[in-house]
Amino acid sequence: MKVSKIAIISKEGHGEAKEIARDIAELLLSDGISVSSFPDLHMKGVDHVRTVTEIGKSKFDLVVTVSGDGTILRLLRLLDSTIPCLCVNVGGRGILAEIKPDQIKFALRKIEEDDYHIERRLRISPSFENKQLPPALNEVLITRRSLSKTPLFTIDLDHGTIFSQRMDGLLISSPTGSTGHSYSYGSPFLEGSLEVFAMTPIGPINKFPVIIMPPAKIRVLGNYSLSVVIDGQDALNIDADTYVSFKKHDKDAIFVRFDRAGPFRQLKNLGFR
Repeated sequence: MKVSKIAIISKEGHGEAKEIARDIAELLLSDGISVSSFPDLHMKGVDHVRTVTEIGKSKFDLVVTVSGDGTILRLLRLLDSTIPCLCVNVGGRGILAEIKPDQIKFALRKIEEDDYHIERRLRISPSFENKQLPPALNEVLITRRSLSKTPLFTIDLDHGTIFSQRMDGLLISSPTGSTGHSYSYGSPFLEGSLEVFAMTPIGPINKFPVIIMPPAKIRVLGNYSLSVVIDGQDALNIDADTYVSFKKHDKDAIFVRFDRAGPFRQLKNLGFR
């Protein structure tokens, strides 16, 4: 990968992330690389980009994120592009990140020497009533809004197969999200390169299995109003008897990697040895 134009995105309002981003920018500028940033790093030679979305629409060779996992999830929804991301972990568990701040010189040298690989991760595209919602890298949660009413969920698996189950909610997860929210509900770990969805019931009145299936279109309807939560961050309310649809997003999340943990990196980063 020839790198001549890089965008640095750091966590807003986080002093340490900003200082690390400034150090990275200084290093890149000294190598003759064009640098843009969000938020503004207030550095000579570094262009300020007004929004993360603007970066996704521009022709950058690489995006360097300086943040924790939660910010990475949010940035990927806003970027919604196929620009490779090198994620530097600051202030979090670093499940998605590739390097620590003191490894940035090592990482840039590896990229310059073409000693890296690209990892693609499937994302989930939710929608309702022809309204497209932001893509999820981890999962989409559909849950009841009322604590006193347990919805009857109708699940249409797009093969003429329909299930009706009364439960608190449903999680549609990607392999990346299999070590996230769905893991806490007992769903299995999914190897990261798999092209599958995991559908995990939450609090079903009658025991219902976790379903692992190819990412064909799924439609879910509840007879009471529901909340839809994307990657634990973006939430909206859906009226009763409204189908929420899920399919594979047309743009994978793309990460720059140096080790070969690959599809098992979440287990490694969670501390499993």
